[in-house]
Amino acid sequence: MAYPDWVMRHKKKGMYVNKVNESTYRIYRGHSERVKGTNTVKRVVDEYIGTITEADGLIPTKPKVKGEVRPLRIGGYGLLRWYCHSQIEGILSRFGSLGPPIWVSSALLLLYGISDELAYEGDWLSIAHPDIRFPVAEEAAREATRVARGMRSTLSATLGEDLDAVVRASASVYRVWVNGQWVNAAVPDGCRSLAKKHDFRWEVEL
Repeated sequence: MAYPDWVMRHKKKGMYVNKVNESTYRIYRGHSERVKGTNTVKRVVDEYIGTITEADGLIPTKPKVKGEVRPLRIGGYGLLRWYCHSQIEGILSRFGSLGPPIWVSSALLLLYGISDELAYEGDWLSIAHPDIRFPVAEEAAREATRVARGMRSTLSATLGEDLDAVVRASASVYRVWVNGQWVNAAVPDGCRSLAKKHDFRWEVEL
């Protein structure tokens, strides 16, 4: 079957089109399978790509999102794990059960200027260290303030005058829970430029 030029413009190898009417076609990616025990071959749809119209061209189908979508800031977590790894591990091993609350609280103080449940729930720290209760114990809070100053000093020694810009940029790097899995969101160009300048990576392995 011959298709109009405005349809063929979007059809590539492995793609198929079905005519809806004179001005509308549906396009999808698929493959052929033989029906077991017969000589019949059926076409199987692997991906529905969208609709092609003469007036609008290709109109991609919107991806289906099922269940909860949850975005979390992960840039600050990645930044601190990159530059302050030894400090973090020292805290977690030295303070026992107080270690996680101290590390989490100190990170929130450094990144957002406040250590509370709202900042925690919007950050990857809530996944890496679940079940932290706020406000943290008084002893942990005092130590977290000291640790936050120490980590900021470590960052400053490497990042110099870009320290505040990098910390601000960290809040723009996200990981998103979508369709039952964690997906890294695209890192903004400004964040990538800062990471390249100082030779570090925002990304954190799953």
